[in-house]
Amino acid sequence: MFPLGSVLFPHGVLPLHVFEQRYQQLLNQALETDRKFGVVLISRGSEVGGGEIRNNIGTVAVIEDHQRFDDGRAAVVSTGAQRLEVVDWLPDDPFPRAMVRELAPEPAVNDDAVLLARVQQTFHDLISLGQRLGRLEQTPDATWADDLEQATWQLAGRAPCTALDQYSVLAAPTRASRLQKIDQLLKDVAADLEMMGRLDDN
Repeated sequence: MFPLGSVLFPHGVLPLHVFEQRYQQLLNQALETDRKFGVVLISRGSEVGGGEIRNNIGTVAVIEDHQRFDDGRAAVVSTGAQRLEVVDWLPDDPFPRAMVRELAPEPAVNDDAVLLARVQQTFHDLISLGQRLGRLEQTPDATWADDLEQATWQLAGRAPCTALDQYSVLAAPTRASRLQKIDQLLKDVAADLEMMGRLDDN
């Protein structure tokens, strides 16, 4: 397990600089087996040194590429696969470990596609607002995968929000509740932008 100060979503990309000895060992074991490790958000504490408090919903990361350096450090690029739930944390020996169960994607229900389209429109509206107010340095990608599950996670990854907000999306029990959370987060950002725009006009 790799506790981090950020959230990895399924289909997301995770670049890592591995320098602590314990995570060098984690990397070695992952490369020698299935190239997978778990990622969870730290709820309190630091990524470095241990002793952090960890959340129990995370994501399986699959190592796509890595480069080792002479001093043992490594640069690693992984992608998010399915979500996971920690059933039991094991002793950190020699690195964080846990018993987990993988959470399969939920089957689509009738209203999911309609809800997805609505939240995508909220995202487009937010981009338009940011452009109109001059608050966007660059325009976020607004192209979407055809797959319902992947497009949902694309929305989650592109929504401008905190790591704790991202965790609430990751931990949502259904696709519908996940999309509703994303929609509300986007609307909250839009409300903040509109308030800043009014202040700028005064």
